[in-house]
Amino acid sequence: MNRTSTQSVLVSTTPRLEGWEITEYLGVVSAHVVAGTNIFSDIAASWRDVFGGQSKSYKKQLEQINDGVVDELREEASQRGGNALVGLQIDHDQVSGHNKEMFMVTASATAVCAQMLSEPGPDAQEGNAAVTAREVGVEERIVKLMNESQNGTLTLNEDRWRFLIENQVSDLAGAVQSALTEVLGSPGGATQRQEHHLNSGRDYFLSIPENTAKECLYEMTSHDKERVVDWAIGVLEDGNLLDLDRIESMLNGDFHDEQKPALEILTTVDKPYYEQGDIDRLKALRSKVENGFGERGEVLEVEDGGMLSSGTKEVWEIKDGAHNPIGQEYCKETGLDIYGFRRRDTRPEDAIEVLETKTSALTRRFGDG
Repeated sequence: MNRTSTQSVLVSTTPRLEGWEITEYLGVVSAHVVAGTNIFSDIAASWRDVFGGQSKSYKKQLEQINDGVVDELREEASQRGGNALVGLQIDHDQVSGHNKEMFMVTASATAVCAQMLSEPGPDAQEGNAAVTAREVGVEERIVKLMNESQNGTLTLNEDRWRFLIENQVSDLAGAVQSALTEVLGSPGGATQRQEHHLNSGRDYFLSIPENTAKECLYEMTSHDKERVVDWAIGVLEDGNLLDLDRIESMLNGDFHDEQKPALEILTTVDKPYYEQGDIDRLKALRSKVENGFGERGEVLEVEDGGMLSSGTKEVWEIKDGAHNPIGQEYCKETGLDIYGFRRRDTRPEDAIEVLETKTSALTRRFGDG
């Protein structure tokens, strides 16, 4: 049986395909995904587009979920040897219980084999498609902004932020990342203008393609400025941008720059939807967290300098820190405990608890296999 490339499988909500002849019906296919619990929070309420007040970030979340189930249908149709889906239906259901809410999306369609009735004309061939004057204008403006960015003269005002967000201009993601990092790294509290940049930057990253946004935001979580890290993780949380591959890589990296932010991300950030295969991946991450963190300081025996003592005593120290009594939890100089964590830091046990709960919830939803 020939297998069609997944992305080349046609999808139609109607029983037929215009310009195509259905040669074989291969049966009904279905798929479902379970969305993260924060999918319908008011995280996207910080800005609204100019067309009726609809939140683009909210819309993007729904599109990601729907794309996920349609991709599953495409995969199933491809495995059956089909090259098209007809009669697509997508249903949304909200499931709640124990003060928790999940969002379930179910899709079904009929997989078919179809044959094109006639070849497309020359105007439809690649490279000959027409573009509108508005599309050309958008591209011209993007080119000008990219030139400014390369020359180091790019500035962002309200009009430019709106243009970048509404047109989802991912080409300037690196420049936006640099600008926001500079704002977040400046001393003192943020001014009203800086707060506007941060809010617009958040909406920008939630409007551009997910992979580009992740590339910038996950890089920001390794910054040495705590404010930069916290802001980036906040945007990841708002967009449900948990990336299990990146988390696995971070848990193998530097303790301060990657491992500690990975723990924070695991406890606060969700995926837009979960699949059955995520159960084993979450279990593997839990095992890595359980085995990947230990004492970073060391216990020493030093001379007891007390007036009434001539012996030795045990103390502990961590890099660049002082000698601390065994009963003292945090170093008086660095603020770190013997494991390298501050009081406010997310700890391995916090991430383990979240991973256990999520794994159990998904196992109940999908079953053991």
